Amino acid sequence: MPGLASLVFAVLAVLGAPSATPATPAPSATPGCSGPLSAAVAVRCALATSPALRAAEAAVDAAAGRREAARTLLPSNPTAEVTVAARRGMWNGERDINVYGRLSQELEVAGQRGKRRRVAEADQEVARRRMDALRRELAAEVLSVHVEALAAREQQAMVGRMTASAGLLVERARAGEKAGLGSGLELDLASVTVVRLGQQAIEAERRLATAHALLAGLVGEDPARPTVQAAGSLAPLPVPEDISALLAGALAARAELDVARAEREMFERRVDLYKRMRVPNPSLVLYAQRDGFNERVLGGGVAFPIALPSPLGRSYRGEIAENQALARQAAAELERLRRQVRAEVVVAAETLKARRAEVLAFDPARIARAEAHIAALGEEMAAGRLSIREAALLQQTFLELLAANLAARRAEALAAVELARVAGLLPQEVAP
Repeated sequence: MPGLASLVFAVLAVLGAPSATPATPAPSATPGCSGPLSAAVAVRCALATSPALRAAEAAVDAAAGRREAARTLLPSNPTAEVTVAARRGMWNGERDINVYGRLSQELEVAGQRGKRRRVAEADQEVARRRMDALRRELAAEVLSVHVEALAAREQQAMVGRMTASAGLLVERARAGEKAGLGSGLELDLASVTVVRLGQQAIEAERRLATAHALLAGLVGEDPARPTVQAAGSLAPLPVPEDISALLAGALAARAELDVARAEREMFERRVDLYKRMRVPNPSLVLYAQRDGFNERVLGGGVAFPIALPSPLGRSYRGEIAENQALARQAAAELERLRRQVRAEVVVAAETLKARRAEVLAFDPARIARAEAHIAALGEEMAAGRLSIREAALLQQTFLELLAANLAARRAEALAAVELARVAGLLPQEVAP
């Protein structure tokens, strides 16, 4: 039942449960990941279709396989040996067949099996934490691209609204020049705005196409023929402003710190394992033989390997030194990441604070009046209350105000995404 299978895959992808996926899924393999996408849906689709996440899940599965292998009770399989020899008496020339059988089994007596299991568990934890870090970075990338698409769409719409008013001013200036009421300077001044709006329209189209292509690639569609679009309004993520709470949350939730902690623990457990492996493993030996002339012998014993000092024998001294150094390296990396996380959170919080202040400096009512003024400039000029030169200068001033407001809102939304990333608040794929 293909329809049921697709539905089950979609539910598992949303819940974040591991699921078997084809090696090269079709771009439209995940239902609901085409057309207009909100930020939450885009993140959910990207997490469900990301090849990088599938590779990270495979790494977790590989670590699970190593953990399963570490559960083996015996360090090696038993060894059975059977030998047959022909025997002939030197004096009487009698002949007989000798049969020898030997069974040996190595045993671990120093807890090596438990240490191997702990190393395998730590290895699997490292793989999980790396997958978490990848999820958060992917969510931040999707949200940033989504913000860029929304900002480009708003810029495109704003330029479209303003182009008509700018064209009307050019027509008035051209008509005034023909009637001898104006000069070419006024016409050129009015035309500058039209040229600038044209440039902005081209740039907005490029940014929107780029953002939609990137978004399509992130959700598993063909970037050359994207069907996805960013849906929603250009608004920042709801991120708390308390820096102390953000710092505490980041130090507890950042996956990079978890990776460093897990790696340090893994190397420390490897040191313990290699130290235990230095203990010789005895082997139980059972043997049976038919010797001489119908003589049967049964016996048993214990065999111990001879531990030779390094470098003559294997003492695991090099492995222990290596993993001790790697544990120190992971500890130093953990401290470096802690300092980096603190700095990133403070910088991102201050940046968002500044961006919010910039947005608040633009009164929404004033922005709305600026758009209304631009639309009314043609009428004001026709009524004789404004000259062409004054109308062109006012139009350019209002356009700069509108562009600055859009740029501030875009910067605020991107700053909120960055703060959510460095504070460990992503992914927010379950947000409405």
